[in-house]
Amino acid sequence: MGIDQADPVRREAGERTSALPATVPVAVVGAGQSGLAVGYHLRQAGVECVLLDAGGAVGETWERRWDSLTLFTSAQFSGLPGLPFPGDGRHYPGKDEVVAYLRDYAERFDLPVLPDHRVLSVRRDGDGYLLSTTHGDCRAGQVVIATGAFGIPRLPEFAAALSPEVPTLHTTEYRSPAQVAPGTVVVVGDGNSGRQIAAELSATHDVVLSCSEAVSPPLPQTVVGRDMFWWMSVLGVMRLPVSMQAPDPVVGDRVPELVAAGGIRTVGRITAADGAELLVADGERVKPSTVIWATGFRTDWSWLDPEMLDADGQPRHTEGTGAVPGSHYVGLYRMRTRGSALIGFVGRDAEHVATALVAAARGKDTTTAPSTPTTPTTPTTPTTTEGRPS
Repeated sequence: MGIDQADPVRREAGERTSALPATVPVAVVGAGQSGLAVGYHLRQAGVECVLLDAGGAVGETWERRWDSLTLFTSAQFSGLPGLPFPGDGRHYPGKDEVVAYLRDYAERFDLPVLPDHRVLSVRRDGDGYLLSTTHGDCRAGQVVIATGAFGIPRLPEFAAALSPEVPTLHTTEYRSPAQVAPGTVVVVGDGNSGRQIAAELSATHDVVLSCSEAVSPPLPQTVVGRDMFWWMSVLGVMRLPVSMQAPDPVVGDRVPELVAAGGIRTVGRITAADGAELLVADGERVKPSTVIWATGFRTDWSWLDPEMLDADGQPRHTEGTGAVPGSHYVGLYRMRTRGSALIGFVGRDAEHVATALVAAARGKDTTTAPSTPTTPTTPTTPTTTEGRPS
């Protein structure tokens, strides 16, 4: 196997980290699904680590998403390494179920998570790294950056020109239709998040959905009674590299039927704002009562050592192995495959990176360390999931 495994049983509670260690072999920045998956593999291999997270509890990022959010992969494909997602495999879990699962996962494998430990900087320190946190400093021999692909809410430049009298919400702030004033809601962005929110709002509001020129390939949620990701697993699609330019597919999209029924109106790409109006590329003007920005996220890596970044300020790495020795990454968007930033698929990348971490911790050559999947290549074992990305 790529990583020596121990029995996946709960560790003694006394082994849990309760305070920031002065030194540790491996520091993992982030305790979301990516960090937990890496932590699992390190614990199974007996490598000491600590997971530093800015949130107050495991799963807090999921907890903050909108109330009706569900995974668009079934529970059968919704588990991290070592623990299938509970319940009927055909069920599509809601966000609260995901939160409960992640917290149980951290508890079950006694992962050494330190909440409320935001990492302020990561700097090279001799042959290791110095991490400055909100609770002091920690020196690590190796570091894993697992803060996820979705960082700071991104707004279009023209958003500043919209009248402050028009209420606006980013998808990170949206919770339910109850918080949206009556009238015409314009949803800017037609990815999975924008389309799901538009569909939900159409039951209570007049909805206008702004669509970009790039056409996202539609995928049904099921095909011949099977979850779409069952077929994609059988065909090996989620293991294949993918172009950064290829748009993400829209899964289980209800928008076309709602448009046909008059519940949603679509317009082209919105290019500007003029007071209380939004301007569409074809010249149409739309006057919203509320705007939902489903325009994604941007990343800020300024807290990493400049040596770890390229000329564009992005992490220097090859499939998760940093250009600077001892640095590693997990959970980056399309880091190795289309599933690299998605909750269930991240386990494959986590094992790939953890194999190198374990080899280095044991003084081995990390360039030849094998990476063996922990689950079969056929989808008979729960291995994957995908949240609706914002």
